[in-house]
Amino acid sequence: MADVAKLSAAHIAPDAWVDGVQSVEFKTLIDIKRRSIMPMIVIYVAGYMSLSVLAGFGRGILGTKVLGSINLGFVLIAGNYLMSWMLAIIYARISANRHDPLVRWW
Repeated sequence: MADVAKLSAAHIAPDAWVDGVQSVEFKTLIDIKRRSIMPMIVIYVAGYMSLSVLAGFGRGILGTKVLGSINLGFVLIAGNYLMSWMLAIIYARISANRHDPLVRWW
C-alpha cells in the first residue's frame, strides 16, 4: 500500500488501466468471479421471486400455522434473510480463497 502512495501521476501512463483490463489475468479473474456469482444470483432471485409470488397468490398457504402463532409466511421470510446472509458468507469465503490470490499480481 505504501508503494502505491509513492507513485505520482507522472510515473503512470494515462492508459495503463486499458492494458490491465485487456490482460489475460484480468479476464481470467472476471471469468472466475462470474462463474461463482451467477449461480448465487439465480438462487437469490428464484427464492425472492417465489416468495413474492406466494405472497400474491398463495395467501392461504402462507397463513398456515407452523409453530404456535408463527405462520409459514414468517418462516419463509426469515429463511429469505438467512439465505441472503449465507450467500454473502459463501461469497466472502470464495472470494478470499479463489479471487484474492488472482488479484495479488496487480
